[in-house]
Amino acid sequence: MTIGIRHHAAFLALLACSASACAQTARSVVVEPGANASGTVESLAVRADAAIRQAMADGPFPGISVAVARDGRIVYARGMGVADRDSGTPVTPQTRFPIGSITKPVTCLSTLQLVAQGKIALDAPVGTYLPDLPAPSRDVTIRQLAEHTSGIPNYLENREFPYSNPVDLTREKMLGYFADKPLMFAPGARFNYSNSDTFLLGLVIEAVTGQSYDHYVADHVFAPFGMAQADFGADPDHARGYLARAGEFAPAPAYDWLAPFSAGAIVSTAEDLVRFSDGLFGDATPEAVRALALSGDTLTDGAANTYLKGCLIEGDLDGRRKVSHPGSIYGFSSHFAYYPDDRLTVVVLTNSQGRNFPALTLEHRIARIFLGMAEPDLSGIAFDPAEAAWIAGNYDVTTHRLGFDRLGFVAKEDGLYLSFGGVDSGAPPIALIRLGEGRYASRVDTEQRFTFSRRPDGSVTLSMRYYDGDFPMVKAAQ
Repeated sequence: MTIGIRHHAAFLALLACSASACAQTARSVVVEPGANASGTVESLAVRADAAIRQAMADGPFPGISVAVARDGRIVYARGMGVADRDSGTPVTPQTRFPIGSITKPVTCLSTLQLVAQGKIALDAPVGTYLPDLPAPSRDVTIRQLAEHTSGIPNYLENREFPYSNPVDLTREKMLGYFADKPLMFAPGARFNYSNSDTFLLGLVIEAVTGQSYDHYVADHVFAPFGMAQADFGADPDHARGYLARAGEFAPAPAYDWLAPFSAGAIVSTAEDLVRFSDGLFGDATPEAVRALALSGDTLTDGAANTYLKGCLIEGDLDGRRKVSHPGSIYGFSSHFAYYPDDRLTVVVLTNSQGRNFPALTLEHRIARIFLGMAEPDLSGIAFDPAEAAWIAGNYDVTTHRLGFDRLGFVAKEDGLYLSFGGVDSGAPPIALIRLGEGRYASRVDTEQRFTFSRRPDGSVTLSMRYYDGDFPMVKAAQ
């Protein structure tokens, strides 16, 4: 439902999984990996198992399901921990999880299917298909909705949205939280991750097909791709979600699927998401549709927008090309990634959401194992107070926004610290690891990296590396 960067909160005391949870380990399914993987089948599985166990403790997570596939064939599938802490039901590779914003690639694929059929035009205003939609939303284009460049505010950032009790929310009520609100910027000028954009795409799908969004997706994505366990949460037979707070788990609130709707309502298994990957990148999707899904555009200033029309993030892992998308919704966090040069899919589903590191981090660790890549050396080097002095200060987002507008960095006697929201935000500081040459990594989540550069004129820029892309920021005036 939202990318969910929530590291502005205090770093939790690590909570090791209970003996009973760690013991609940489901069967691993392994077939011969491709030639690009290093090590034997058994050694790869053992290393992946260890990575999941470590993530369960570091997160912490009650349960995790992981699936890895090469050329559409599952080479590793594992469930660990529990789907329900009360009943002790173990997680298996077939356990169903709400997948949050991994719904977005399904919605965008559905939209592009209709574009290919001539039923939707990418550059048509959304009001063409939703004539009752109020301004200013009615005037943005389908392309801008898919690429999150519309400027329409994210309804999750509307203080009136009942985030803690999202029930009894009709389509009309949901539109009231964003459709008539002022745009954040001129359409096409910036990237701003917004659930409102993908919500509107779901309504467009309904308008042009005469089907409800969920029925269209079931008929044109789930069924042809063989995703037999995927649906929209009407069936409560799925893992229970938890919020991680202060080293404890609390049950996540219930929600109507019409709240996240086409932006985040799908429930699925890790294995079914492998089938989605195989369907999207394989023969089940026409080449013209796949080409659209993997195409992107530039912003008004010429900067590349790495959020593609298929609602996929174009990026890389240590230089290895990938397209991916995270998910986070009411007690669940997940990550989906496809490495095109290696034809490798990695899916991570968990039933915890909050201040723990995201499923993205475990996806990276699992991918490195099956791609034969070493973990980067993040042991760090000695703190340099002189370097920290020119880095310290607030940094504002520029053309790419992930739900926050400012980061603050504070130099202390023992190192450099990060505060989400700025140096005066009151957010607990997060210690950073110095890697050299202006590069740092978060000690909470080492996959979150920061590179600072000082120009000849003394100005300082920041590139935040997260979610497989680079997000540019500039130092604010003092």
